[in-house]
Amino acid sequence: MCIRRLLGCLFFAFCLGTSPACAEIYKDIRPLDTLADIKAKLPGATYERLHPAWAQEWDTIYSVSGQGLSGTIVVKFHDDRPSFRKKLQEGVDAEHKDVVEKLANASDEDALSVDWVRWIPVASIPLPRFVSKYGKPDTAAFSDEDLQPYRVWKKGVTAFLADDEKSVVRVDYFFTRDELRQEYKSKYGFVPDFLSQEQEDKSAGRAVVKVPKKAKKKSGG
Repeated sequence: MCIRRLLGCLFFAFCLGTSPACAEIYKDIRPLDTLADIKAKLPGATYERLHPAWAQEWDTIYSVSGQGLSGTIVVKFHDDRPSFRKKLQEGVDAEHKDVVEKLANASDEDALSVDWVRWIPVASIPLPRFVSKYGKPDTAAFSDEDLQPYRVWKKGVTAFLADDEKSVVRVDYFFTRDELRQEYKSKYGFVPDFLSQEQEDKSAGRAVVKVPKKAKKKSGG
């Protein structure tokens, strides 16, 4: 069983963020992609690790740039190794110890999985172009951090604007639950319980109705 499937089966549930509908994928950087996957898709790019003040031990951020790319791509990865190291410290049953040790000591290329993608274009882009492509934004607000205006589309696109609110200076792409479900099913042939539609219905407070299986007929009457 590959490392990515083990991550999904064993301990990956805590990594999930909430977002609805079908995601917008930028530069074919997809959920569950590893750093190795991205380097294979963009082999001629320059990769620079960033160290923002807010990053925790499980956060890894790379900027990706180079000839043929429009502007700069910033990719936020989740590093699962700290969680597996903690599992080892707390104690793991013998049956799973070898697997957890392997995951705890995996290389950057295998251990880092994509959380979100940011695109910083060379020059700002008129906001109406995004409205033409995605429709009217679902949310218009200001960042709590620096009061920068932004617009949100439920398909996983957040556009940050210049002060005049007429042009876009950067775009964040987030993966939706639907996209994560599709990716798990496509890559591994299963959907983890934490991504199931039933779990989503429960979280949203919707009633889940299960149709009982037909009872077997009793023999002899």
